[in-house]
Amino acid sequence: MKIVISIIGGTILLIFAACSGSRYLEKTARGEKAFRAGDFGTALAVCEEIIGDMGKKGKQSTCNIYSMAGISAFELGEYPRSLDHLLKAQQVGCTDGPMYLYLARNYRHIDNLSKEISALEAYLEKFPQGSDAADARNRLLQTCIESEDFELAGILWMEMDSASREDVGNLETCLQLNRMQENDRLCDSLAAIILVKDPDSEPALKWFGEYYFWKAENSYQYQMKAYEENHTRKQYAILLEAFKQVSIDFRKSRDYFLKLYKINPDPGYAAYLGNIYTRLEDDEKAGYYRKRAE
Repeated sequence: MKIVISIIGGTILLIFAACSGSRYLEKTARGEKAFRAGDFGTALAVCEEIIGDMGKKGKQSTCNIYSMAGISAFELGEYPRSLDHLLKAQQVGCTDGPMYLYLARNYRHIDNLSKEISALEAYLEKFPQGSDAADARNRLLQTCIESEDFELAGILWMEMDSASREDVGNLETCLQLNRMQENDRLCDSLAAIILVKDPDSEPALKWFGEYYFWKAENSYQYQMKAYEENHTRKQYAILLEAFKQVSIDFRKSRDYFLKLYKINPDPGYAAYLGNIYTRLEDDEKAGYYRKRAE
């Protein structure tokens, strides 16, 4: 009799386990179907239900479930939940590409630059030819501006394919990095290339606007100081001759900043225009832009 009971009990446990496994597979399939269809609300709900069921049994869910939950939560704007699920995916040994990319996006959202860089580097280390490798490199290049990591920027640039090197966004990032390093000649070349591709590029227009402004302003200040120290006809003639080029450079700068201000009426651009028109002795326009710089 005991043997019969034991057999019956074992059979019940097997049936229960089979039913439980069947429900798990059914839920997983439903979650994956919703995820692939972009129904992130359903995908998140199903995944969190599975995670809850596994938690009641004292077990962790699979990395696939945690990863789907994290990505779905991010797409729904549930950032703390997204990061929590993705970190758990990492803890259970998940190494798929999307997990690293969405970890990076989460860290970018909370402005944790070092961890964003680590996640991007982990993706590129494991998936150097991945479908999102180009985007990951592009973003990693942008982080080099904030981290001032010029060595990494150089490596990333060398690793980029020709199409990525021709991308305006990457060229603008490269321009900003070279501005930080004061590589003026290279900045001239980069800005010129960018403006051929995109005549409305703010970084490129700003480079030339500021370049000609400070070239003119520094020359103006230098010549005025020289004349104040030596009031002679010769020095006055030098001053007048120098002012011809100064005027040309101020007008070049003006044209760039007028276009910039039209694209983006930033008070900083207005301040430049106010100063330029002051130097060009146009008091009406100088006053106009100074008010807009306030």
